[in-house]
Amino acid sequence: QNFNMIALASKLATHELLEFRRISAYVYRCNKKWSHSIDLSKNDRMWKDCIDTANESSDAEIIENLLRFFCETSEKECFCAALYTCFPHVRPDVALELGWLNGYQHFIMPFLIQNTRQTFDRLQALEDRTKPPKEEDNQDQIAGTYSTLGGFSNGMLMIEDSGGMGGMMPPQQPGMQGGLDMSGFAPAGGMPQPGMMPNGGMPNPGMMPNGMGNPGMMPHGGM
Repeated sequence: QNFNMIALASKLATHELLEFRRISAYVYRCNKKWSHSIDLSKNDRMWKDCIDTANESSDAEIIENLLRFFCETSEKECFCAALYTCFPHVRPDVALELGWLNGYQHFIMPFLIQNTRQTFDRLQALEDRTKPPKEEDNQDQIAGTYSTLGGFSNGMLMIEDSGGMGGMMPPQQPGMQGGLDMSGFAPAGGMPQPGMMPNGGMPNPGMMPNGMGNPGMMPHGGM
C-alpha cells in the first residue's frame, strides 16, 4: 500500500533472474492484470502459472485463448491440464472443436465424460423437482387437507360446553322456537307444549273437544 505495485512489477518483468520475473507475474496477477501475468509466464514457459492465472480470472475468453495457444505449440499435456483445472469455465463446444481440429480426442475425453455426468445430474435433479406427485401421495395430501378442518364430524359442527364461546347452547329442534308444535307431539326428550298432554295431544281437563266452557259449566251456558 505504500508503493506502486504495478511500477514494481514492470521493473521486475525484465529482471535477469527467473524468480524475480515470476514475482512480477504474481504481482500482476494479484492486481487482476491477467493478460500481463499470463504473457510473462508464457515467455518463461511457466505453464502451470499460466493455467492457475487463467483459472483465477474466471474469464472464458482468456481461458480459450490459452487453450488455443497450447494447441498451436503442441503442448498436449498442458492442453489437457488446462481443461481439467479450468473445467467450470470452459464451454464444451470449444473443447470439442479444439480436440477435433488438432487430433486431441484422447485428451479431451476426460473433460467430455465429466461434463456429460454433470449435465445428467442437473437434468435428473430438475426432473425430480418438477415431476407430478404420485397418486398415493396425492390421496394422502387430500386426506390431510380434510383432517385439518377440525371441529367437523359427519357434517355437523360440534361445540363443547367448556369452549371459548361461553357455553353456547346447541340449536333448538323444530317446533321449539317459542310457538306451538302443530303436530301435537312433544319433541323427543323435551317437555310437552302448553295445553297439550304428553300422550299424544289430549286437551286439558275441563276443555271439551269443541273448546267450550270451564270446569263446572254446562255445555249450553250453565245453570
